[in-house]
Amino acid sequence: MPNNTWRVVDLLDWTSQYFEKNAIPNPRLDAEVLLGHLLGKSRLQLYLDFEMPVFQEHLTPFRELIKKRIDRTPISYLTNRKEFMSLEFYVDERVLIPRPETEQLVETVLTAQTDKPQRLLEIGTGSGVIATILATHQPEWDITATDLSEDALVVAEKNAETHNCAAQIEFLSGDLFEPIKAIDPNGETPFNWIVCNPPYVKKTEWDSLSPDVRNYEPEIALFAGNDGLAVIRRLIAEAPAYLASNGKLSLEIGDTQADTVRTLVNAESAYCSCELIKDYAEKERIVLASVP
Repeated sequence: MPNNTWRVVDLLDWTSQYFEKNAIPNPRLDAEVLLGHLLGKSRLQLYLDFEMPVFQEHLTPFRELIKKRIDRTPISYLTNRKEFMSLEFYVDERVLIPRPETEQLVETVLTAQTDKPQRLLEIGTGSGVIATILATHQPEWDITATDLSEDALVVAEKNAETHNCAAQIEFLSGDLFEPIKAIDPNGETPFNWIVCNPPYVKKTEWDSLSPDVRNYEPEIALFAGNDGLAVIRRLIAEAPAYLASNGKLSLEIGDTQADTVRTLVNAESAYCSCELIKDYAEKERIVLASVP
């Protein structure tokens, strides 16, 4: 970046071209998001202030953000922000960046017909977006969220506090159902819902992932054995012991896993039904399995 007197429009144009030359996806959008983040302005405000000069106090950190983006650090980690279902969440390298596909998982729960408050367990909460969104929409529900990563739970609790629902969510550390078994060994308080966006990427798909994902997002939240089903198998097998009568297990899965996962659910006698729900791209991505 040359040492000139810069206006907002100059910075956006130069950065967009530089990103494009370095094969960064969405070069203009990324330039706008990074500059807006640094200046504390929305993208609309940037365009209203096109002629505004940008001085060294902002140019220096902007250069650093550009370097990190060229190294393929995800935008959400550079800004520590990610929008999910119209709410803004804090994210960093300790957690997976929430994807639009996961919104369908949340909507599957929210659109189900229930006539009384529900007890819901989220396994592998990560940044806490699922538990937090459900809590904000259903303030009468009793929600428990677990994660194997204590670092991730710090982020999840931060997001729950930001959205004023921390008192409604009990965060527990441990692998899958182990924290529940520890506090309720006899299964006296089962759940109406068990929800999870598990890791489901095959280890063999490592090289095919975008460097933004492969080099920065936590492996524990991405990969699940050679076939991508290691965690999903355990969830399907173990969930019925923790579900109440008419309880439901809802999972997000990979876009090629529907047939295999349907077979896994149907092989478990504890379930009475299995529905595969399509995402916005018309791919079967959400599993809804019910017990009697």
